[in-house]
Amino acid sequence: MSFLNRQLDLSSIEALNRAFTALVEDEYHQSEHSSFCMRPIDRFGLDLTRVRFLPPGDVNDEPFFVEQDRTVLADNTFSPKNTRFEAPRDLRSRKVQIRFDRLNFDRAIVYYKNERMGEARPVDFVGNDRKPSKKVVAVPTQGEVEA
Repeated sequence: MSFLNRQLDLSSIEALNRAFTALVEDEYHQSEHSSFCMRPIDRFGLDLTRVRFLPPGDVNDEPFFVEQDRTVLADNTFSPKNTRFEAPRDLRSRKVQIRFDRLNFDRAIVYYKNERMGEARPVDFVGNDRKPSKKVVAVPTQGEVEA
């Protein structure tokens, strides 16, 4: 509550994160907690051997992605944010939930009935012999020679 009662810079999420980090590191971890009669950072240190950290990886970011519902088309594709993706499994005519990072929209994770189906890939219009839209630029894949 002490954080929410402050005059906060709400101009960006980065400013809000900096203010919260400063509160935790400079005040909260430095004050003795009434429940366990020691500083929280010291209490955390007592259990450090039992703490398990997640390995770095893309899956760790997924809980923070935006989620949207989409219906998969007859060609097993869907289009969030004007980008066509291929579903990772045959999900034609099904309503799915897709998760993606709103700032770095290079991949989409597909869920169906709360089960992770996998990562969708942007449609390869050349490989699939589809006419690319005006926004899509064909990029040679590894091994292809540019003329």
